[in-house]
Amino acid sequence: MTTMPERVSKLEGAYEQVDQRLGDLAGSIDSLRNETYSLRKEMNDRLDAMDSKFESKFNTLIIVMATSGVAIVGTLIAIAFRL
Repeated sequence: MTTMPERVSKLEGAYEQVDQRLGDLAGSIDSLRNETYSLRKEMNDRLDAMDSKFESKFNTLIIVMATSGVAIVGTLIAIAFRL
């Protein structure tokens, strides 16, 4: 039969192992959190860059469409006055 000090010693060892494993687990969770944050930031930066490019191309398209519309209306007016 084991004595009380032996039992306490075994319990202390078990608690130390659990504490170490929980510490390792907390470190892993913190590492995953940091990696997730970095990936979210990178994704957000890329989406912002794509949004900026899209907006620029959209504005160019609007200008081309407006210019084409003015040219078509001008051509129709010119044709109407020649008749």
